[in-house]
Amino acid sequence: MSARAILTLLSLLTALVLAGCSPVDRQQAGVCVAVATAIGPENRAITVQSVAPLDGIPHALRVEFSAAGDPAPHFADCVFAGGVLDAGRGEVIAVRGDRGVLDDREMANLRRWFLDQPGAIAAAIEETNFRAERFSLLPVAPPKWLGFALQQATNTLNVAAFYVPLALAFALIYGLIGRINLAFGEIAMIGAYGAVFGIETAILSGLAGLVPAILLAFTTAVALAALTGWLVGRVVVTPLAEAPPRPFIVATVGLALVLSEGVRLAQGAREVWLQPMLETPIEITGGEFPVVVTLMRVLIIAGALLVLPLVLLLMRRSGFGRAWRAVADDRLMARLCGVDPLAVTAATFVLASSLAAAGGAVLALSYGGTSYSLGFMIGLKALFASLVGGAGSLLGAVLGGLLIAAMETGWTAYFGSTNRDIVVLAVITILFVLRPNGLLGRGRAVEEGRTTRLS
Repeated sequence: MSARAILTLLSLLTALVLAGCSPVDRQQAGVCVAVATAIGPENRAITVQSVAPLDGIPHALRVEFSAAGDPAPHFADCVFAGGVLDAGRGEVIAVRGDRGVLDDREMANLRRWFLDQPGAIAAAIEETNFRAERFSLLPVAPPKWLGFALQQATNTLNVAAFYVPLALAFALIYGLIGRINLAFGEIAMIGAYGAVFGIETAILSGLAGLVPAILLAFTTAVALAALTGWLVGRVVVTPLAEAPPRPFIVATVGLALVLSEGVRLAQGAREVWLQPMLETPIEITGGEFPVVVTLMRVLIIAGALLVLPLVLLLMRRSGFGRAWRAVADDRLMARLCGVDPLAVTAATFVLASSLAAAGGAVLALSYGGTSYSLGFMIGLKALFASLVGGAGSLLGAVLGGLLIAAMETGWTAYFGSTNRDIVVLAVITILFVLRPNGLLGRGRAVEEGRTTRLS
């Protein structure tokens, strides 16, 4: 990726971030509008005039509105238990309206008979003119079919942002030592927990701003998984790097079980969830089918478009990449030329674990949660993505990750998520029948009596 392309991408990302920044929390705004319908004039439709932060009070909003047939202005002030990263983000702890502050009994009734009722807030918002703030980026209105295609393309990139790094992790290890590490899914799970812990650390430390909190989440995820990868590389991978394939596979299966069960015993079997973050919708194009993304999705896609080409460039142009290729081609000759295969293997496992962690962090931040059982299915799909692209081929891993993401997104768009995994795995099976060596794989060649992987 050229410097001009990187600068263009950064400029676009900056514009999107600035467009998505708002002093009003989208979720809290909807709750306060619903409160306004409850404390406003009875049996009269309300029209929201404005929603703005309440000066001098943290986590507080004021909704100004009018009621049908009533020329007088009205307002509702709502104070919430926390900010965007806090567990009390959507909990209203105080309300003030035209008739003053609601007392404890009135607040208890408001919560019990209105706010805590399933679907009540959404139904109340629908009765008003309030719609969540949406930012438009481009004054373009493409045809409906093109808008649909662009929307699915952005959805595909978001899904690929956690499949491609994990597929690259598999390809890095297989391309180097010809072995499949079946524990990368669990390392991605550790990365997801690291991202959650990073967000919680940002909350407890009072770190200001969502972007620093997200950067801390990714840093924590990568650091935790890199440490895990270094330990696993020293204890499991390096001793078995030149052993037959069967002991290596058995060892990594056992490692996957140890990691998942260890997390279950340490954190419990329940899922861990985060508050939704950066969910402000940004309308890229208008028209009959507007293309809409959230700010979180923009950051994830932009980060993937920046980091993944840099990883490929590292493997192609750097000294480490040359050492990796030398060891992959011939470990003995690489050792004779002064390259330490064990050091290269350990460094590769740290890099691969960091990529797996990045994929897990993306998954946790995109969908808001993680669990100890997360690693199995995403690890299996990422392994298939790596093999479909071509075992040991880095470009093939990228292509395979994009292919699986496109299949999942396309099926979900037309048929929903029901039977999605079954269909994707069936298509992958057909691809293996048609292309046993993968899309970019070229099999093995015999050179000077040795089998050399060319993929």
